[in-house]
Amino acid sequence: MIGLLIIAAAAFFLFRLLGGAPKLRLNPKAPAVANQNKIEELTDYARRLRAAGKYTAAEKVYMQILKIDHRHVQTYSRMGTLYSAQRNYPDAIEAFEMSTKLKPSGTTYYNLGLAFFENRNYMKAAAAFEKAVMFEPTLQRYIGLAKTFKKLDNNPRMIQALEQAVQLEASPRVLWLLADAYEASRQPAKAEAVRKQIATLDPSDERLRRQKPTRI
Repeated sequence: MIGLLIIAAAAFFLFRLLGGAPKLRLNPKAPAVANQNKIEELTDYARRLRAAGKYTAAEKVYMQILKIDHRHVQTYSRMGTLYSAQRNYPDAIEAFEMSTKLKPSGTTYYNLGLAFFENRNYMKAAAAFEKAVMFEPTLQRYIGLAKTFKKLDNNPRMIQALEQAVQLEASPRVLWLLADAYEASRQPAKAEAVRKQIATLDPSDERLRRQKPTRI
């Protein structure tokens, strides 16, 4: 990971020095097309190493890609998912942060939020999830946001996120999450209204009889 930090530091120094986001050919001795072909070749090789469970070898290949292009956004994202798969969340956070700084997107912010969440940094996880839904609101992102606010004991924001999730998918599974959130916030009337909505969608739902809470 030290190599990644050195590359990242060099990237930001060069970025500031040149005053923006220049289109750089980071290996002047090779044509841009040759560099791109090499990156694609190495990316495919890293993918095969990951599939074989050879994570350390895959990481080294990603480092080779960053030596060719130290602003290669997809490689930082792939390194983030690689570290996350190994539960190495601090390094995953660093990789995803580089990715979001170079090219922000809903996907990279969502992945960053997941890494922060697993690392128990819930405030930063919430901030990342909120940015993710600003790019593109999805069910998965709103539920991630709700889970984070639950960890922060912020029931109003948890409910708000789940209400947004229901707007995207009013399925029994998501409605149960909202009903349980209302119950946790001592809003039994709203919880009962949601359960009635579930009964309309699926009268055979066994949880309606048991009223078993659904965990986020």
